[in-house]
Amino acid sequence: MSIEVDYGDLPISKPEQDMFGIDGFVQSLARSVRNMRSPNGVVIALNGPWGSGKSSAINLLKHHLSDATTAGDIEVVDFNPWWFRGEEALVLAFFRELYSATKPSLGDKARKLLPKLGARLLNAGGALAPIADTAGASGAGAIASGVMGWLGGMIEDGESVEKLHRELSEALAGQSKRFVVLIDDIDRLAPDEALAMFRMVKSVGRLPNIIYVLSFDRELAERVVAERFPSEGPHYLEKIVQAAFELPAPRGQDVHRILIASIDALVGGIGEHRLRNVMNMFHAAVAPEIRTPRDAARYINALTITWPAVEGEVDLGDFIAIEAFRLFQPSIYRAVRDNQALVCEATRERYDRDKGAERLDAVLLSKVSDKQPYRDALVRLFPKLDTIWGNTIHGGSRFDKDRRIASARHFQTYFRMSIDPDTLSRKDLATILDNPANTAAVSAILKDALSQPRRDGTTRTVGWLEELSAHAEEIPIDAAEPFLRGVFAVADDINVDSDRARGWSIGDNTMRVHWLLRSLLLDRTTLQERSAILLSAAHAAQLAWLGNFTASAWEDYHPREGKNREPEDKCLLTEADGETARALFLDRIRAAAADGSLMDIPDLMRPLYLWMHFLDDDTEIREWMALRIEEDASLVKLAGELTTHSWGQSSDDLVAIRSDRASVGNLEEIMDLDRFKSNLNRLVDRLEAGSDDHQTVDRFLKAWAYRDEHGDW
Repeated sequence: MSIEVDYGDLPISKPEQDMFGIDGFVQSLARSVRNMRSPNGVVIALNGPWGSGKSSAINLLKHHLSDATTAGDIEVVDFNPWWFRGEEALVLAFFRELYSATKPSLGDKARKLLPKLGARLLNAGGALAPIADTAGASGAGAIASGVMGWLGGMIEDGESVEKLHRELSEALAGQSKRFVVLIDDIDRLAPDEALAMFRMVKSVGRLPNIIYVLSFDRELAERVVAERFPSEGPHYLEKIVQAAFELPAPRGQDVHRILIASIDALVGGIGEHRLRNVMNMFHAAVAPEIRTPRDAARYINALTITWPAVEGEVDLGDFIAIEAFRLFQPSIYRAVRDNQALVCEATRERYDRDKGAERLDAVLLSKVSDKQPYRDALVRLFPKLDTIWGNTIHGGSRFDKDRRIASARHFQTYFRMSIDPDTLSRKDLATILDNPANTAAVSAILKDALSQPRRDGTTRTVGWLEELSAHAEEIPIDAAEPFLRGVFAVADDINVDSDRARGWSIGDNTMRVHWLLRSLLLDRTTLQERSAILLSAAHAAQLAWLGNFTASAWEDYHPREGKNREPEDKCLLTEADGETARALFLDRIRAAAADGSLMDIPDLMRPLYLWMHFLDDDTEIREWMALRIEEDASLVKLAGELTTHSWGQSSDDLVAIRSDRASVGNLEEIMDLDRFKSNLNRLVDRLEAGSDDHQTVDRFLKAWAYRDEHGDW
């Protein structure tokens, strides 16, 4: 069973729609109304807070009185004051409704008594003249069509209210039919209008065979009365109402059970794989806010609109929690939305150890008094907040994969009603994950993404590599080798400068490929299995990547001074396959050196140093470099490759500033450094000032001069 979503919060009208156990109460009320002996203007109140189901109770009462209505024993007068604006309009409309209902059962003379009484009551209250003025002339302020025609010539009639009331009482007492007047939603009216309704019921009062059923929030109504009649307080209503009933409150577990069923139906089944987090988030963040059936209907109506927009792109448990904040705790919702860095990356270093919790409360929970439940809910959404609130450190290894709100990569999707344009959708990701063995497609997708810039200046290739790392376990092991061949085949092409990390961050696309292959294989294969996969894929690798990969695998067994060999479960290749990869790289770099293509590869210096490193002999590379530094094009290429950048920030700056650096520290190992420098100085004088080549060489020489003067900072 689920809450019927109607987008208008309509009340129920049939017993079979009752999910919260109020129908039994209404049935009892209906029996009392039917069996009441000689009712004489009895006023029954149905009390309940906004959203508790009062309108549903009124509808169910009409349902259970329908047999008596059909039999002609009862006439239901259904008056909704919402349709009318202003005190006078409400009173006029009420008498017209009552007149229409009673007219068929009263005699000709008696039929005129009710409108006469209404006119006299209005006139006695000083309200009739303004109505006549407003409803006349142009008709621009007419209260309802035909009002003045209905009043007829009664305004000048000298009959008293008391006489009219007595004659009408005699007429109503003389017939068997009783009238049940239902007045709903009084508490939704403006204060003056609500008081007008109470005064009207009180004034008409003891008319035989008429029963009034009023629904309103008692606390709200008493506050309105207290403002107008301070001395009366609750006694004012007690003089009007003979029997007041509190609408039975639904059990919280029933409301929650039905809401969970509605969520399950909305999302097409919660499923066991996400049930735990969904239920944790439901009880931490959603259930405490759902107190009435209207709360539940309001929540599921909202979710029905927002969920389809982000389905598949967010975690369901996290989404139902943040939606509860949006609807019921908007101050928390806005504070979370506006403080992404804080909630996703909360650390003790960011907040003073002793004052951190207090400051965090001030940022996120300043508008709520009972903070602890909301701390608990936010820690479930953003576990790193527990570093500050609970002094407990949590990892976040699955946040990206599960598209949790705590993932900086997916955070914004929860607040945009759409996926962040810089974030890969599930549909995008499926183009590889549905067929990861399609080597050509993997290569093409990664290369095409280079032409798709993101707002931070990087390319969409970064997003692909990061998402594939997060979802690596979804790639079957038997598809790992063709998948990695596709990645390795474009690894040099995709390692573009725009995708290098800025500021204090580290990483480029070469490192991201390393992270990807480790996520894919390290914990899912034996050393022999992954060695076979990686060595096979390496045959398709571009040269610079092949050198990087080979160095990483070979150095597991031949560590640099001061380091130990890696344990077997951390090695990429077997020792024998490491030697094979080393030989493969040397063959490839020698071939590239011979055919002239070596100077065209990106990140040239790393493969050159590896060439020397793997041989432990610099003769071969020094001879090759001696020829290159005599070539103008090669000098420009080397100047560009050896100009690196660093980012620094002084205590007075709010942003980091990029500075050029000349990476010449170990250059003498592979070339004649003085010859290289002198050739560059001669070249810069020959190049056209302002040309790209001139700027490249000039920038490198200036960085080199700065290094010579100030050292390698």
